[in-house]
Formats: sequence, C-alpha cells, structure tokens
Amino acid sequence: MHDKTTAYLLDAGNTHVKLGTVENGVISRVKRFDLSSFPWKELDGNIPIVISSVLADEWKKPLEDFFQNKMYISAHMNLPFNLDYLTPETLGIDRLCNMAAVANRNPTKAKLVIDLGTCIKFDFMNATQSYEGGSISPGLAMRALSLQTFTAKLPLIPVHSSAKLIGKNTKESIESGVLNGWKAEITQLIQQYQTKFPDLDVYLTGGDARYFDFEQKSNIFVLEHLTLEGILEIYRLNEDSL
Repeated sequence: MHDKTTAYLLDAGNTHVKLGTVENGVISRVKRFDLSSFPWKELDGNIPIVISSVLADEWKKPLEDFFQNKMYISAHMNLPFNLDYLTPETLGIDRLCNMAAVANRNPTKAKLVIDLGTCIKFDFMNATQSYEGGSISPGLAMRALSLQTFTAKLPLIPVHSSAKLIGKNTKESIESGVLNGWKAEITQLIQQYQTKFPDLDVYLTGGDARYFDFEQKSNIFVLEHLTLEGILEIYRLNEDSL
C-alpha cells in the first residue's frame, strides 16, 4: 500500500467486504471483495484498521491476528449525533456509520438514509441531530429467494434492473413482484417521510441502489461509499482511544 496510508476502513456486510484506504485524512481508494477473497497479504498490519462489521467471529479471527491496532465501531463511542433509540446495543453498526456520515451535512435539516443491500434499511435523524430509528425489511435478493424457499414450485429468478408491470408468465410475474414491489415499498415510505418532514434531505446508498431511480430533486443525494465515510468520521472522533 501507499506510504501515505494512515488507516484502513473496513465495511464488512453479509455478503461482501468493502475496504477503504485513508490518505492525507480522506478516503482515497475503495475496493470491494467477497468474504473469501479478502487480500490480507496486500495490506500492512501495522496500520490501524477501523471496522464496521456484522460478520461472525470466525471471519474476525484472521483480522485479529493480522492487525496490531484495531477499532471496532460501537454505539458507545463518541458520535457526531445524539442517539434517541431505545436499544442502542442492538443497532446495526452500518446504520450507525451511515448516520455519522450525514450528521454534519446540512446540520439543521432532518435526514433520511436509505441503504439498499441485503435488507432495505431506512434511518431517520431529526433536525436537532438526534437519531430516532427507522425500519428494516427484506432486500431484492432475499425477496426472490423467499419465493423459491417457501413454495413448492416457484423457481429462483435473478434480479434485473427492469421488469414488466404485468407478467405474462411465471418468470415475468416473479420479476414484476420482486422488483416492482421493492420499488413501490421504497417510494411509498419516502413519500410518507416527506409528508411528515417536508424539508427532508434523503441519502441513498447500498449495492442495490443501482436498481432504483429517484426523480430528480435537489434534496436527494446518492452516496456510494456512505458507510465508509461514517466509519472515518467516527474514527476521527475516537482516534485517541487506539
């Protein structure tokens, strides 16, 4: 890695790992890997690594052995926002990081982060920078898989970027139900939030964001590496604890 690297940022989800490199205080490079192909030998174990992870302990073992300085993000750290959530110990670390990434963007406005990955996650921060909570529901791949898993005859249909409204056969019907139903849920929830909070900023992120097209509006932002940005923000506030 480059000599100017001062930290690694690791966003480890249910299926993939996203690795960011911090150089001169900013995220300079981001790479995405399958869990089985993480490039341990290409990294420098003496450089600190900051981790947002939902992974099982067996994947963490080589990480623990390789890196000398590790910081695992938690709800008990210094955060750039207030937590108004009844069970912060159960809050997904990726949701926490997403909130950290947007907390100081237009700080007097309410914010909604929509993370489209394995699950659809909506997270809301009010205009006083207090995180209130949100919602979690199945994502695209999970919806498609559930039809195969819980029925006797329906096949597993790959997700595509478009689907007919009216399916003329079983394949097209599943495509319509999975993709168009997913889009309808997201659109309707956004509308409900915007009705309640008219001056709302909306941030979209996650691997499945490419399947969703927002109407062009000035208060809707697509941020590909939002979770990594939040990891870096929390690291800045807690760096002295390493």
